[in-house]
Amino acid sequence: MKKNYLMIPAAAMLLLAGGAQAQWKGDAELGITSATGNTETTNINGKIDATHEDGKWKHNAFAEAYYAEDQSTKTAERYVLGYKPKYFLTDKDYMFGLLRYDKDEFSFIDGRTSEVLGYGRQILDTDVHKLEAEIGLGARQTNYVTAPSTASLAENEGMVFLAGKYVGKISDSAKFSQVLRVEAGEENTAIESVTGLTMAIVGNLASKITYTVRHNTDIEGAMGENTDTITGVNLLYNF
Repeated sequence: MKKNYLMIPAAAMLLLAGGAQAQWKGDAELGITSATGNTETTNINGKIDATHEDGKWKHNAFAEAYYAEDQSTKTAERYVLGYKPKYFLTDKDYMFGLLRYDKDEFSFIDGRTSEVLGYGRQILDTDVHKLEAEIGLGARQTNYVTAPSTASLAENEGMVFLAGKYVGKISDSAKFSQVLRVEAGEENTAIESVTGLTMAIVGNLASKITYTVRHNTDIEGAMGENTDTITGVNLLYNF
C-alpha cells in the first residue's frame, strides 16, 4: 500500500510539469524517504511553483504537500494550494492579490483560506542578487478541529500580510534562497520561514535542501508545540 501512496505525488507532479511547459515556467520538487525493517518510516514532500507572464501581469500558481508516517501511524499531513497575480506599475513596483488555502491535520487546522491585496517592490534584481518585499491587508477564515472528532471551531479575522524573498547566486551551479511570510491576525499570527540551497545536477535537474519553520502564536485546539520544523532533501525539475 505504501508504494501506491508514493507513486501518486510523483505522477501528479510530472503531469503538472509537462502540461505547464508550453506557457508556464517554474520548478517541481519531490522528496521521498522510506525505511523498513526495525524502523518503518515514510516521508513525502512535494512542491510545484509555476509562473506565467503576460505583459504587465505575472501569474503565480503554487501547491505543496507533506506526509509523514512512523510505524504505520500517520504523524503529519499538510496541503497548500494558492494563486498570486501581480500587476506591475513600473519595472520594480507592483500590486498583488493572493488567494491561499492551507490544511494541516496535525495542527488541528481543518482548513484555512487567506485573501490579501497589497503592494510589492523588487528591491534588487541583478544576476547575483534578487530581493523583493511585500505588504498587504486581507482576511482569513479558519476552521479549527477542537477535538479528535468532527467538532470544529470557525474563526474569521482581518490580518496584516508581510512577505519577503531573497535569492542569491553562490556559483554557476548553486544558489541560496530565503522566503519569509507573516500573517498577523487579531487572534493568531502565522509565520513561515523557508531557507533553501539549490545545486544543479545536469540539465533541468537539481537537488534542493530546505529547512522550513512554521509558527502559530495561538492555535485553537492544537496539541503540542506551536512551532513545526521540516528538513527536506528534494529532487528539483525546472520547466
